[in-house]
Amino acid sequence: MCRKLRLLLALVTLAAFMLSIGGTAFGADALDNPMHKEQHRFNVRTRTQNAGEEFRLKVMQKLEYKIREGIEDEELNKSEIKRLEKYIARLEQTIAKAPGDPKLLWRLAVAYRNVGEYDKAIAVLKELEGKLTHPTAKIAVLLAQCLEAKGDREGALAELEKLLASPTTVSGAVYAYKGILKEELGQVKEAAEEMEKAISAEPKDEDLYKKVGKLYKKAGKKGVKVFVKGKKPNFDAEPFIKEGRTLVPIRAIAEALDLKVDYKNGVVVITNPVSEKTVTLFLGRSEAKVGKQKVILDVPPEVIPPGRTVVPLRFVSENLGADVKWFEEGQVVAVNER
Repeated sequence: MCRKLRLLLALVTLAAFMLSIGGTAFGADALDNPMHKEQHRFNVRTRTQNAGEEFRLKVMQKLEYKIREGIEDEELNKSEIKRLEKYIARLEQTIAKAPGDPKLLWRLAVAYRNVGEYDKAIAVLKELEGKLTHPTAKIAVLLAQCLEAKGDREGALAELEKLLASPTTVSGAVYAYKGILKEELGQVKEAAEEMEKAISAEPKDEDLYKKVGKLYKKAGKKGVKVFVKGKKPNFDAEPFIKEGRTLVPIRAIAEALDLKVDYKNGVVVITNPVSEKTVTLFLGRSEAKVGKQKVILDVPPEVIPPGRTVVPLRFVSENLGADVKWFEEGQVVAVNER
């Protein structure tokens, strides 16, 4: 397992480096090139046994970009352990002469992590953490990685929790990392909740919808789950599928998309206030209008208990300027502005 862990995480760093120079991160040419066979070693524990490894790899790659942001020291990108050890020795000597320099300490922590000296990395990170009024994403994530590499997933989660309890704004990848850790601890429902937070932070990341769908399925959560601009609308009647079309309560979806709804005598007129485009629907009738043009619906709008009008989500959304994506596993729908 350790060999596989090292290989996967080495690929993360290799991918990050190649993207930074305009290369192809995972293409066959890149991996076959002898110049790239020496891979950077850092041992953040991960799994390589199932389809979830690709998602984890992408999340760790995003976090690695954040960790290495602002580090221009090429020595830290070297793949040979002996070179890294010499680099660490020079850093330690420099810091001994000028202790407490945050930039030097940060480079040292990353270098320790890269050679598997997790205890030393944690000690340096704790020193850095003590100098701050509240946690930063870089320090919290690197601490979590080092703790996880030592087999302490609970400790890793605790560091991420401290970060998220602070006023710091974090990326969706941090929530996704929490979700990954919780899933690996068997907390599937809680993992799905973290992925929902990740979606809220990055509503156009399709990988997050795919992952949350897998978690919903694993947790046995039934029914259609709709996200609009990363948020789950509060539906007073659950969305459902009829003849291959997703139907949703019109009021809730209109509010989520900032649309205006006029409803009178079985006629529903939905307007996008920005573009002034309109969609007109007739209860129980397959005929509809987009502007003045007549169209035929596969499934007409209808009224369901407790007196809620439901309309075809894709038809309304796409004709009023939104983009709709369907993810079969877990029955997840993502609606975002174009």
